[in-house]
Amino acid sequence: MSLTRNRLWTIGSGKGGVGKSLLTASMGIALARADRSVIVVDANLAAPNLHAYFGIKAPACTLLDVLEGHAGIADALVATQEPRLHCLSCVGDDLGMADITPAMQLEMSGRLAGLETDFVLIDGGSGGSLSVLDWFNLADEGIVVASPDPAAMQCSYAFIKNAIFRRVQKKYEFHEEVGAALKQMQVRTSTAKPRTMTDLFELLRRMAPDTVEDVAADVNSWHPIMIINMATSEQDQRIAEIIQTAARKFLNVDIQFYGSVSFDAIVRKATQRANLMDGSDPDSVPAQQMRQIALQLADDRALAPAVVPVVPTAQSTTHGATGLNDNLVVMGKELHVQTEDLGAEGGGIITQVFCDGRVLLSTKSEYSQALRDLDAGDRLAESMRAQHYHVIREIETRRTKLASALAG
Repeated sequence: MSLTRNRLWTIGSGKGGVGKSLLTASMGIALARADRSVIVVDANLAAPNLHAYFGIKAPACTLLDVLEGHAGIADALVATQEPRLHCLSCVGDDLGMADITPAMQLEMSGRLAGLETDFVLIDGGSGGSLSVLDWFNLADEGIVVASPDPAAMQCSYAFIKNAIFRRVQKKYEFHEEVGAALKQMQVRTSTAKPRTMTDLFELLRRMAPDTVEDVAADVNSWHPIMIINMATSEQDQRIAEIIQTAARKFLNVDIQFYGSVSFDAIVRKATQRANLMDGSDPDSVPAQQMRQIALQLADDRALAPAVVPVVPTAQSTTHGATGLNDNLVVMGKELHVQTEDLGAEGGGIITQVFCDGRVLLSTKSEYSQALRDLDAGDRLAESMRAQHYHVIREIETRRTKLASALAG
């Protein structure tokens, strides 16, 4: 049957090394074993490796041949060990492979959408290049893969931010005033306050008032999906909450969290050796989680809820974020983790770990320049959450000196 809506997925990430290609391959296998026909496409033109997970060494015809018009898609599809799964590889050493034109990408997207298959999964690469962002935006469903480390968190948020602004830029590329507003958004300001989607809407109200409602509707209708990979604890799922909150506040983007995949040595080995996590091992928790996420996505028919377009106006907030408190048990001892804003006089955020009335650990971070603004309430709350859950992860993975402190 022809490809239908919500069945073209692009898997992207803000940075490499988060297991994106392994996840793409494993999800493809899960769908194929659930009696769906699947084509996985390696569109990571800068560093293609998806083919290796299926034992494909040197296909005679690749995605590059298709993009350059030397072959059709049917000629480039390579069978895998799964009867219902084929791979469109991208290998080779030709210079400029990562610099294909947007027109070529758009044409390829249309041709992929016309394939007689149930699902097309595109490994779209990582980072903020226009090629990566355009692959991500061409899909019906964009899936962002992140890991819990701080760098991956920041890159994931930046990836989503770049993707939504690129989405607007592409749709209104022939609208001069919208283009001018987007360029103005890129101009550095005298303050450290980040540019937000509300800022763009305010610019459009002045420069292109006829477009602001349409742009707001486009932004509000975009619902990227997030998966946390290499999670070491349930607390790592809160990483998605932090990114969700920031995206909702600053970008007007509602991210849908579809679950996490646990960290396991078998995952690292599979990534290093380009082996599959196919779910055949009943004791492999990560493989089962990947399968569950893939089937849940496949079964959902209305991933994006109905949204009434809202064009927010700039609002001023003040400091005074609510403190955070959590209890957990380590080595039979109950610990209390507390994070507070020290206010203007204290000039920072403090997280302390208590046990039996005494402080075992105290972590303080100074305000950044961005948090010194009077309207930095939401950024302050996100910084508090990030520090709070970082300390909890440190405790749970026993990377602190709490064990010796408890024994003393």
